[in-house]
Amino acid sequence: MQGWVTLALLLSLGAKRSLAQNGLGEPRGLTLNPDLPAQTLSLAWQSDSTLFDLEIFHTEFMNVVLNATVEVQADPVTGLHSWTWHSPLPLECTSHSVRIRARNQQSVSQWSPLQTIPGWDIPEKSYMFPEDKMIPVGSNMTFCCIVNEKEDFKEIKYGRQEMKATRLSRRSYAITVTNQPASDNTGTNVICSSQKFQILTGTVVFVGYPPGDEGLVCETRDLASAECSWKKGRDTHLRIKHSQTNYTLNGRDCLEANERKTWCSSKMWEENWTLEARNPLGTVQLTDSAQLTDRVHLLAPVNVAAVKVEAWSATLQWSWSVAAYKKLEMVCQLRLFAHELSSTRNYDGPGLSSVVLEGLWPDVDYTVTLRCGSKHSFWKWGDESAPYRIHTKMDRPDALDVWMWMDSSNTGHVFWKPLSVRKSHGALDGYEVSQSSAEEDGRNTVSLPPGNFSYPIILNNSSDVTVAVAARNPAGLSQPSTVTTPAYRADSQLSVSELLGTNGSFVLSWEPNVSASSGYVVEWFPTGCTGHCPIDWKKLPESDRSFTVNSDSLVAGVRYTVSVYSLSTGAPTLLQRWQGYSQEMIPSQSVSELSLNQTGSDVLLSWKATEMKQQRGFIRGYTIYLASAAHLDLIANITDPAVQSYRVKGLTLSSYKFVVKAYTSAGEDAGATVAIKMEMDTADMLFVGILVPLGIMFCCIILFSIFFYKKREWVKKAFYPEIPGPKVSGDWSSPRGPLDVKPSPHSLVHIVKNPEWDFTKEGLFPVPEEEEESENDNMEVDTDSDEPALLRYYNQVVGDGSHSNQVSDSSASSTASMGSTQTEITYAGIQSPSSSQGAYSGGGYRPQMQSVTGPAEPQIEFEADFQDDGLNAGYKPQCSWQLDSPEAENFSGSLGSPTSVTSSQFLIPESSEEKPQPSNTWFHNFLSGKS
Repeated sequence: MQGWVTLALLLSLGAKRSLAQNGLGEPRGLTLNPDLPAQTLSLAWQSDSTLFDLEIFHTEFMNVVLNATVEVQADPVTGLHSWTWHSPLPLECTSHSVRIRARNQQSVSQWSPLQTIPGWDIPEKSYMFPEDKMIPVGSNMTFCCIVNEKEDFKEIKYGRQEMKATRLSRRSYAITVTNQPASDNTGTNVICSSQKFQILTGTVVFVGYPPGDEGLVCETRDLASAECSWKKGRDTHLRIKHSQTNYTLNGRDCLEANERKTWCSSKMWEENWTLEARNPLGTVQLTDSAQLTDRVHLLAPVNVAAVKVEAWSATLQWSWSVAAYKKLEMVCQLRLFAHELSSTRNYDGPGLSSVVLEGLWPDVDYTVTLRCGSKHSFWKWGDESAPYRIHTKMDRPDALDVWMWMDSSNTGHVFWKPLSVRKSHGALDGYEVSQSSAEEDGRNTVSLPPGNFSYPIILNNSSDVTVAVAARNPAGLSQPSTVTTPAYRADSQLSVSELLGTNGSFVLSWEPNVSASSGYVVEWFPTGCTGHCPIDWKKLPESDRSFTVNSDSLVAGVRYTVSVYSLSTGAPTLLQRWQGYSQEMIPSQSVSELSLNQTGSDVLLSWKATEMKQQRGFIRGYTIYLASAAHLDLIANITDPAVQSYRVKGLTLSSYKFVVKAYTSAGEDAGATVAIKMEMDTADMLFVGILVPLGIMFCCIILFSIFFYKKREWVKKAFYPEIPGPKVSGDWSSPRGPLDVKPSPHSLVHIVKNPEWDFTKEGLFPVPEEEEESENDNMEVDTDSDEPALLRYYNQVVGDGSHSNQVSDSSASSTASMGSTQTEITYAGIQSPSSSQGAYSGGGYRPQMQSVTGPAEPQIEFEADFQDDGLNAGYKPQCSWQLDSPEAENFSGSLGSPTSVTSSQFLIPESSEEKPQPSNTWFHNFLSGKS
């Protein structure tokens, strides 16, 4: 360590020797002179050199804030070198130390001893610098905060913005704000706070602009003194008293001028004027120069009054408050206001104090204002006087604008337009209407109230009628306005031309007419109007050949009839007539009475046009659409509006919906809709209604014929079964022939009850004729037959006591009939057993039959053991039939079968509830296709 110190001393001694050998001495007598408000530090020293190195430090931390080489010449009088440094931060913020050395091109001198100026960061108190500073907008500024030893620094805020602080010393901190904006009226606060959020200290900075006033102008009001004014510039944002702008005029203070008042007065006129505006941030000067007569600004006239008022004129007087005005050549301007009208009139003269107002209107309230100015080298109008009111007197009204409109061949109306306020010349009391003709002497006069503007008239067909109308007010009657009935009637069939509107107006032109000695009349009214119509007209001089009906008197979508008449001493003559719309619109209503008529596959659509009021434009044609669910398909576009029908051809059988729309130049209406479901024509439907059933029937017949032909065997068996022939068993020696069974002479059989008879047996017995006739009254008997009476047998259940006698008679009767060569047997009524407990007797009649195949129904069994063979001795037909044969089991089912040669009725086997139906029926066979 001691070696390093020794080396440093040797180097220092060597450097000193080198400097001494070079001959440059260090600067002497360095002094520091701080200017705290200006934040400048002035240095002064003595030296033979002119080139110096300067270094400035923040003393406590020895931070270098300036290291520069400057060239400073010595003062020739004092021999001192002086240099000033502007500090970026207030010098109070911390201590500053300065040293200096001389320099030439080859060598430098030693540094001068450090000179220090103390800062305010030594005492034990908090400070903020700079204090209440005023700076221009856009400036950069550094603020410092000196805190107490016992406080802990936290932050510095510029307004509401927290800034980044730099530590200058142990107790001093600084921030730098660049491009500062204009502050508000109270300035911008800069606050220093501690870690405990306590405000330690603070300051206020005022950021604003220098004065910006401009446009200095001086004038005289009384031809002696001067008043100078100027335009205030932008706001300086400096509101505190010592920072406001001060004004001086030609070196004299303008005490009345301030930020709000921008004028200054002088008792004497001076041709040259200089205004100086000054505030802490800057100064501005304004100049002006003029002759006295070139800057005269007169005061307002006083005591304005009307001394004489008539219907058409008035005399106005006033006075001046400055005596010098009486010799001044001046020009005065009067402005008249009446209702919504206004006019301006100028008058001139030396010291002007009265004028006569001509061309006023009677019975009108006028408001008059007056102002004057210098006539020579006119500068500006003087101040305006207070408004003054004038009311003119009344006068007779002007002549009325009269026209006549005919609504029939002998009736019409006389119309006149109401007079305006300027033409009535007073409040109207009413109207007088007089009517005269060549055939009548005198006039018929009628008085009407002021609210009437038309009067009905009745015409004399033999001559024209002249009507005169005059308006009346308290001052008298107006000149009568006359009109003669026009030759044209409203119902004339004169050709009418189509008129198209232009921008909502009608532009008319016509050929001149030699008879129009009194000019022309253009008349327009809504077409089709009846009764009291809103008629409007305009009278034109004879030199005019055109006229435009303005849109303010027309309504869009309304058809108007426009006529031009020529006026002469007689009745007006119609020259030309038009009909048109000022502005066409789409029809407000669709076509009416839309209907359709079907003819075969065609449909005829027909309709009627809408009324004129709903057309709202010339109908140019019709469009026909076919409507679907999503859109409309155009079918036809009829460009002739006279065509009001259309035929749609070639439609198929379906439902259709048609839409018909009328259109004007503005577009189509909403459209009328009609629907139809296409059906066949009546003749076609009749033809089809006859042929279709016949064809269907013919086809059915063919199909049934084919079917029954293929199923003929099945049909024959189902509906026409074969009747089996009688079967004869055994060997017959005699030739076969019919068996003639003749009744026995003893035809009556008496039945004797026998209690021993088996009730289960049944037998055959003859029935007495009386009983037979009573029981069978309805049976037909062939009385004309030559055949012997037939023997009728009936099954009857009898008792045991009559069994033997019955069998005996039956046997005898049967035996006696065996020799007959012809036997005819008739079954008159074979009865089934009345009780389910009975059985067929072995000695009863057994018809010949065939056994029926199929499942056998359980039956009540016949008795196998008979007591006597004689009981079985009865009539037996041509067959061998045994009780024990298999056919006996189906005996019950075979009774009544149509197997006899002659039968009085078609016997069908009676079905038993206990017998099941066979499964193979004819319907089953039919469905299964079996034959």
